[in-house]
Amino acid sequence: MTQGLLREIRRLTPTATGVGFLILLFVACSNGDDESVVNDEAPLNDIFLFVISSDAAIGENRLPFALRRADGGKVDVASTDVTITYQKRDSDGVITAPEPTFRKWPVGGGIFTTTVEYDSAGIWDFTANITLPDGTRDTADATTLVKEASATPAIGSAAPVITTKTGTTPEELALITSDSNPISEMYAVSFDNALKTGDPVIISFSTPAWCTSETCGPQLNVIDQVRQNHIGEAAFIHVELFDNPDVMRESGDPSLGVETPAVEPWNLPSEPWTFIIDGNGLIAAKFEAFTTSDELEEALVQVLAGG
Repeated sequence: MTQGLLREIRRLTPTATGVGFLILLFVACSNGDDESVVNDEAPLNDIFLFVISSDAAIGENRLPFALRRADGGKVDVASTDVTITYQKRDSDGVITAPEPTFRKWPVGGGIFTTTVEYDSAGIWDFTANITLPDGTRDTADATTLVKEASATPAIGSAAPVITTKTGTTPEELALITSDSNPISEMYAVSFDNALKTGDPVIISFSTPAWCTSETCGPQLNVIDQVRQNHIGEAAFIHVELFDNPDVMRESGDPSLGVETPAVEPWNLPSEPWTFIIDGNGLIAAKFEAFTTSDELEEALVQVLAGG
């Protein structure tokens, strides 16, 4: 994680951070309603496509995206009514992504996910082709930057071996995490020791107390749902982004936060991030921003099956 991200967390907290901030503005609806940012310069029935990606690179990438109206309202369409096409800018080849899956959030609303394959770095343009419930069709466009290599560890690469803080008592956990209701099982084993078991490891980086939007707040609870389905099959670890959550909590001042050394090797451009590591210590899947239990479950089951 860069110092720039730390500065962004301190500036935006406790509302949201990084990509999570964009999701809060354009996708999430507080308490599940449709109040959001309004673009006064666009017709209210215009549809906007938001590609949620800050670390796209050559190769296969998970692509979360959202559809919203100019007034912040939902675009109520089924996954089968949305097609994503994409191409590198100024090229002739248009690619159609696999049919997306709608991922419903526990706080209301949700996003779509699919996969895309980039063959080169540069600016890539996206178009969502949408069939609305009344049979009319619409389109929405977005753009993302694709890099030669991702900042975060690439799929198939070795996970950075780090030591993470452990503890079991309320007093110990208060020094480890900013989560007000920590799940002790996520701090029971250090990441480096978990890797030695040969079992998959799910590691999630976030700062619960300083990212209190309804999109990223529930992430650890969602991960815990998956954990309870796989007790004894995998390790689940949370890493707090800050090394001194107790100081921040007692002072109420996020500017006093000091980066946790364990975060640096992962080079996170935003938060939260969640990674699944297979029994060989390789990155099997990675997820930027809030991710549902269904999507995590699907990826972990594949890893457990040896896929």
